[in-house]
Amino acid sequence: MLGLPATASTRDITKRISDLETFAELGKLKTYPLDLPSLGALDRSLEAIKDAARKIEQTEGRLFHSFFWFRAGDSVDELALDSLAAGNVDEAVELWDKQLGKKGTKKYTWRLNRGVLRLVRANGGMLDKDEMDEALEDLGFVIDDDLDNSIQDVLSGNESGLDRESLWRRVVDEVVGLVQSSAGTPYGKNALKIVESFWSFPAEARDYASSKIVNPLIEEVQEAIKVSEGLRAEEDLEELKAKNQLGKVEKIIEDLEEVLGEEDIRFQTIANAYADEVCACAVKALNNFKDPKLAMSLIQWADSLPSFSRVKSRIGENLEIIQGWVEEDEEDELFGELVKKLKVDVYTMTQASNMLEDMKRELAKIKAKVGSTDKRYITISSACAHRILGFLIDTVNEAQDSFSSRKNLTDLQSTIGQATGLTRKLLLLDLDGETRVRVNKNLETIEGINTSVTAAVTVRANRASSSSNILEQIPVWVWIVGVIFLLSMCSG
Repeated sequence: MLGLPATASTRDITKRISDLETFAELGKLKTYPLDLPSLGALDRSLEAIKDAARKIEQTEGRLFHSFFWFRAGDSVDELALDSLAAGNVDEAVELWDKQLGKKGTKKYTWRLNRGVLRLVRANGGMLDKDEMDEALEDLGFVIDDDLDNSIQDVLSGNESGLDRESLWRRVVDEVVGLVQSSAGTPYGKNALKIVESFWSFPAEARDYASSKIVNPLIEEVQEAIKVSEGLRAEEDLEELKAKNQLGKVEKIIEDLEEVLGEEDIRFQTIANAYADEVCACAVKALNNFKDPKLAMSLIQWADSLPSFSRVKSRIGENLEIIQGWVEEDEEDELFGELVKKLKVDVYTMTQASNMLEDMKRELAKIKAKVGSTDKRYITISSACAHRILGFLIDTVNEAQDSFSSRKNLTDLQSTIGQATGLTRKLLLLDLDGETRVRVNKNLETIEGINTSVTAAVTVRANRASSSSNILEQIPVWVWIVGVIFLLSMCSG
């Protein structure tokens, strides 16, 4: 603004302000070598000049602003500033870099001036993180190691009205505000990650920067937790499915962990509170809404979040409990329909046939989900076979009993024939070894009796004209096989 180095005397500053105000009042524009137009345009309106004068009236204000402008400490600085005045920015940087890279004593103004230039270049449109990090490194070293030299060069050693702590707080505030107001900042939400870039500053300044940036983020997470607590109290299922809006601040937790580290008590406290609230949402989903799947998604999320001590243990315990509920729920979803069918009473062959077809359709769905080798699938498929086979055994035995009293060979043939067909279909199911053996054993027997009954019917038809007693037409071995079949079916 003033076109002077930050180390200019009070007399020179006063005269320059007076000159600039005069030119501004006359509507004339005055330029100076240190205007450095290559770094950006200057506002030299009367209002801007008066504002600049006010900012450096007090001791602390003058020293504070000096950390954001160039100082002419020696001939090296003068040469570099001449390069800047000529628009040769890279040349100036190279000159300061070269001097700072040499062995021996280094002038602190070289580092400060390089830092100021990097700060200017960092803000050329989109914020340049590399330039900003390097600028803060230089600025931090100067404030931490060379503050006394700055006081001597800028204030002629006069500390009257100067509060050193207030000074570096203002520097931190200025940098943080600059970064937070920049578009597309690469330092994350609220410029959180810039905390790491203050590593060269005094320890107190680093802590201050951390609190200034971190505390508002912690408060944002705390507010999100309060909102979630309220939504839980209202028992809003739709909000719970949307994570009670807690997902909005998850990135803050990630960034806090990256910047503060797991050992930081501030991080542990807020991370525990956040993960614990997610856990509470999972419990709510299970206990109040009876939704194991929603509860599982929430508790798995809680388990993936950083947490510590009792909270971590509590999340682990709830994860195990909810997992059990989910498994039961999945079992019910997979096998529920078949279990219901297994409990249905069967009274006719037609009903048994229809039930088997229904079972096959349900089994196909299960097989598609879990695979043909899944133990649960094989077990329930075998149970279906047992259920139908049990009905067939009872029905065939009843048919034989009925035949013994009624002597109706046609009815017996119909029952045995249908039973044979259904038993064969049972072998098309995926069965365990024991069940397959049982089905095969009974199929072998029933096929034999079916053959015998069919033969008897044929004989009856052929001899119908020669005998009026149909019982005489059935060979004795048919009855023997029938008895064997009955015993086999019952023993199966």
